[in-house]
Amino acid sequence: MTAPRAVIFDLGGTLVHWSDWETGAGQKWAASYDHLITQSAGRRWPSRDAYVVAMREAEREHWRRVDTEHWSGPPTGLVREGFDRLGVPVSEAELLAAMDGYAKAIAGWSTVDPDGATTVKLLRDRGYRIGLLSNTWWAADWHNADLVMHGLAALIDVIVYTSDLAHSKPHPAVFDEVASRLGVEPQECVMIGDRMVDDVSGALEAGMRAVWRKNESGFPSSIAVPTAEVTRLAELPELLRTWGGQ
Repeated sequence: MTAPRAVIFDLGGTLVHWSDWETGAGQKWAASYDHLITQSAGRRWPSRDAYVVAMREAEREHWRRVDTEHWSGPPTGLVREGFDRLGVPVSEAELLAAMDGYAKAIAGWSTVDPDGATTVKLLRDRGYRIGLLSNTWWAADWHNADLVMHGLAALIDVIVYTSDLAHSKPHPAVFDEVASRLGVEPQECVMIGDRMVDDVSGALEAGMRAVWRKNESGFPSSIAVPTAEVTRLAELPELLRTWGGQ
């Protein structure tokens, strides 16, 4: 068995957590609307409620395609889809205003996992290459701001968001991509995440070891059997040593 040389973390539900996701998402889109109409006050816009419904529907459609097609797309695509649902043509400036409002609303929304920074730093100090691979429609800058705030950004060698790629987890191409950027072979990588399908099955198919971070909403499934399971990120360093790691 090849000794691990790199550890790839999932983001949401693993390194950071978002509370009150469903109701909170609607509030964030409402804040996006408020910002948009202040920036483009000369136009007649649909109601705030209609805007929130359309953006949430576009968001759900995005995740449906992720689940069924392992597709991915940029943030501008999702927001433009929301405007299309409203039947409202928008300029590039108006599209960016809607996104800016959403970005301001989500700033500081996440909380870092209690073991996140200390575990990543310990692994980095032991010589592991550290990667991050996240399924997301959000812009990279939005996530990166959170990583800086949580003291994680400087500890991660390679950060890959599927909003910058053509596919999403569990498509093997995204796992190959992060391994390539880390400069290691897939079999030298360990992926850890909270989703059985996205994180575990995808990593296994790509030839990586896969660690499931056990949780109540990670959708355990018979589709995959993880290489190992942990309850806390702090368990990871010792687990890696049992596989011949540092």
